[in-house]
Amino acid sequence: MRLPPIGFGCSPFRRGQRIDLEGAVRIAVGAGYRLFDVAELYGNERAVGRALREPQAPPRGDLFLVGKVWRTNFRPEFLRPACESSLRRLGIDAFDLYLLHAPGAWRYRGPLEEPDDADWESFERRAIPRDALGEVELDGVSPVETWEAMQELRRLGLVGSIGVSNFEAAQVEELGPDLPAVNQIAISPYRPSVALVDWCGERRIRVMAHSPLSPEGLLSDPRLLELATRCRRSPAQIVLRWQIEKGVVPLPSSVDPGRIVENLAALEFELEEAALAAVDALADGAEGAG
Repeated sequence: MRLPPIGFGCSPFRRGQRIDLEGAVRIAVGAGYRLFDVAELYGNERAVGRALREPQAPPRGDLFLVGKVWRTNFRPEFLRPACESSLRRLGIDAFDLYLLHAPGAWRYRGPLEEPDDADWESFERRAIPRDALGEVELDGVSPVETWEAMQELRRLGLVGSIGVSNFEAAQVEELGPDLPAVNQIAISPYRPSVALVDWCGERRIRVMAHSPLSPEGLLSDPRLLELATRCRRSPAQIVLRWQIEKGVVPLPSSVDPGRIVENLAALEFELEEAALAAVDALADGAEGAG
């Protein structure tokens, strides 16, 4: 599996609100992004699909599309229909990579058909099943059963490769001997996840970084600002390049055209060892680092 070195994250969630990313995806396609990270939980697969099928968009073979199945669809009898529904909404025949969105199955409460603006609350009730006390309802399906169903999707040709998202090492090991191709986790200089990245690397599990420019405050860190000035690059470019040079595939997202282009320019330079070490040091004493 050959992954592009950087991708575009299609999550519409921003500080508790949903935003429309269709225009941003169009801009990202035009700027040169070729990896797009989507999920049925995002509720915007149709919009992303429209943007990826624009006349100026590259052919499907030039794109690398990542999908994620939500936790309420982890039972084998629900997983395949969920995957096929996502493919239909996107307007494609197969995912290049398909992930379990997070560890742990939740109770199924109906298919996650994409909501319209008037029915988002209904979508959320299906996505986050709660009992009478407001507690999330879990499902007893085993990780092995779910993972075997993911392998079946691969055998059927609905997905090229399979992986996981937000899994710790012990949770990956629960899946059995057929290791995931990718683990998508939150990584930034404030949250370097060094041990998990190294653990995945030793097992040839590629790592993607969602939320690569988070948490809030990272890009205004005086140490990062000083380094960016010295390198004549933006703070975001420094952070994204740091991830790329560690073998991590970052998935930045933005609705600002300038920032979308700026982030992709992280491919245009390299960081010297001293600069890499300076970014590594940002985790030391950072508020909220973990």
